[in-house]
Amino acid sequence: MPETSILLAGVLVCFLGGILGGLSGAGTGIVVAGFLTPIIGAKAVMPALAVIMLINNGSRVFYYRHSVQGKVALLMTALALPGTWFGTQLYMDLSARTLEIVLGAAILTILVFQLAKRKLHDPTPSGTVSKKVYWLGGPLSLLYGFLNSMVPGSGVMVLAFFTAIGMTASAIISTDAVISLALNVGKIIMFRSLDGLPNSLIFISIVCGVASVPGVWFAKWISTRLRQTTQRWIIELVIALSAIHILWRAL
Repeated sequence: MPETSILLAGVLVCFLGGILGGLSGAGTGIVVAGFLTPIIGAKAVMPALAVIMLINNGSRVFYYRHSVQGKVALLMTALALPGTWFGTQLYMDLSARTLEIVLGAAILTILVFQLAKRKLHDPTPSGTVSKKVYWLGGPLSLLYGFLNSMVPGSGVMVLAFFTAIGMTASAIISTDAVISLALNVGKIIMFRSLDGLPNSLIFISIVCGVASVPGVWFAKWISTRLRQTTQRWIIELVIALSAIHILWRAL
């Protein structure tokens, strides 16, 4: 596909990803990855997402900056960075076909997790949280750093952890954004050093990242006119179809 066509397709994809992610409240990276893989190839997806999500997370940090839990963000980022380094190295060593299988399977797994969590209706913890729950943040951060370099949507585990320790919604959004922002900076540096993020891909990713911003704004406008169940089925249908498409290409 000509470079101009790739750019235009990427802009449209990320605009739609911004809309769908905004409608669902999460999963922008999964949606964008599902659409981008057939366009730019599985090998380029995570390097491109590092730039795209850097822009998205940067805006989240700005808008929710007063709710950031600084100590939690700093500690979890420090623990996650070694995992990010190892995950980035492994990502660049895998074949495109293997990555397509990993990406597709990961997207479907996350979708199943979201559906299962809804069925269970886990209540928000209240009262004093066991110290054992806090200690889970250490190994979870390392695992998150690794998976964050390999598959989109791995931030679900961090959101679940923050919910378990009783963070407010704004604190969850802002603190997760700070951690993701730092990891994306690390991934960009690593992918550049491993020749996985050429200048042409950076340019496309920046344009796509910016294109997703009005998509999020438009999603807010749409959400006031849609039932919640309709929004949920839209995002889950798109995620499932995207994952199936990736796996079909790989197999």
